[in-house]
Amino acid sequence: MRWCGRVVLAMVMAVVAVSVFGWNWERSEQRAFAALNLEPPRPLVAAGAHRLHVVADGAGSPGILFISGLGDDWRTWDRVAGRLAGSTRVVRYDRPGLGWSPRSDDALTVDAAVADIKALLADTALFAGPPILVGHSLGGPLARQFARQYPSLVAGMVLLDPTPVHAMPTMMNVMGSWFYRLMAWSGAVGLKRWRHYRARPQLTREQQLRSAFLNASGATSREPLREFRGAVGSPVLEPSRGVLATMPLTVLAAPMVAPPGFAGAVARADAAKRLLVEESERGRLVEVTTGHYIHWEDPDTVVAEVLRMLDLIRRDSGTRVGNLRDRSGATP
Repeated sequence: MRWCGRVVLAMVMAVVAVSVFGWNWERSEQRAFAALNLEPPRPLVAAGAHRLHVVADGAGSPGILFISGLGDDWRTWDRVAGRLAGSTRVVRYDRPGLGWSPRSDDALTVDAAVADIKALLADTALFAGPPILVGHSLGGPLARQFARQYPSLVAGMVLLDPTPVHAMPTMMNVMGSWFYRLMAWSGAVGLKRWRHYRARPQLTREQQLRSAFLNASGATSREPLREFRGAVGSPVLEPSRGVLATMPLTVLAAPMVAPPGFAGAVARADAAKRLLVEESERGRLVEVTTGHYIHWEDPDTVVAEVLRMLDLIRRDSGTRVGNLRDRSGATP
């Protein structure tokens, strides 16, 4: 017993020593990155009291606003955004603390994210009218919450495996919290950065610092935990059949993987995700066989669904204009 106690004590001391060394090294690397004074790829856009990094390409209406999943920045849409920019306006952005957007000291609640979306849609330099919201994972309930609150500002929605925040089992939320805590600790003590560097020995020093800033820094590693807490702690509107009236809505649903002992709870959450299509009379469910990141694994299906909705909305708009012309004799 005495020998076991010594071993445990030695292990604890080793972990503490490595954590202290890693914490100081991580701070040193963050200072080295700050000294580069690098500018974001695109200018920052004002959104209330803070600024967001926004990437806008293409032209046309209705535009498309991509809303990323938990902890993901604008690059998560690389496989689909460029293919859609030839058809209409395409806008991607980083939520506070992600990508190139400065960190916000405020809680990262669902309401705060909705306020950011509203600010972006009000920017006439970005959108000429209501866009299609394309949300993945956590971006799904954010898009849905916005559409429920401001339906006149949304032309349609495409939700990619939306997280059913309203139906997630408590134990899965607890497990998620501990997972993101571990990731935050790993980033804070430099473990994520160290692994990131080791996996990319070909990078120059500046490339290392830039890549780690976006993917493996201690600051970046904290934000998913803050977003997770904000989502779990926020009131989310319960599903209601037909509440979105005739708004075009597509849900692309991938099968959820159940951890041991959670099959029943996961099945209920999976069913709740699919039932979101009933919020619109024009809801459409598309079952896919990919993993959670549908836009990575099957970008063709995502692009096809967005283009289908874009064409549908444009045809609807043409029909309304035609009807008004018939009644008044002039195009409005």
